[in-house]
Amino acid sequence: MAALTEAVADMYKALGEAQDALEAQEQLIKGLRAAAGPSPSAGVLAARAALDLLTARERQILVLISQGNSNRRVAKALGISEKTVKNHLSAVFTKAGVSDRTQAVVLGIRGGIVSLDGAFNDASPPTRPTSSSAGIPTDSGPC
Repeated sequence: MAALTEAVADMYKALGEAQDALEAQEQLIKGLRAAAGPSPSAGVLAARAALDLLTARERQILVLISQGNSNRRVAKALGISEKTVKNHLSAVFTKAGVSDRTQAVVLGIRGGIVSLDGAFNDASPPTRPTSSSAGIPTDSGPC
């Protein structure tokens, strides 16, 4: 009988140690989750999924248009034709499920491809024209 009592006591001791280990594991997981920050929202996850369909060139064009570049400036920066830029943009719109440049850029921001802090590549920022080809000023000054 003494052996049985000792075995039961050992079992309770082992169960207590296992419970302590589980509680320590739970605290570790909570700490890791807190350090990782909040989980991405459904919108962010959807944006990332849509942007995963883009090719490297389409992503590059998305970044360039997010900087305010025209199709002509994007074409010149990449050494391709404006028609090719338009074709890439059309593919971006289709894959991302958007209908214009603004929506594509917003999706790029949500998905982490586009940053509002600065450029991701060597493309120079767009310059603001100060006159048209007819010599008529087009810059109306600060708005």
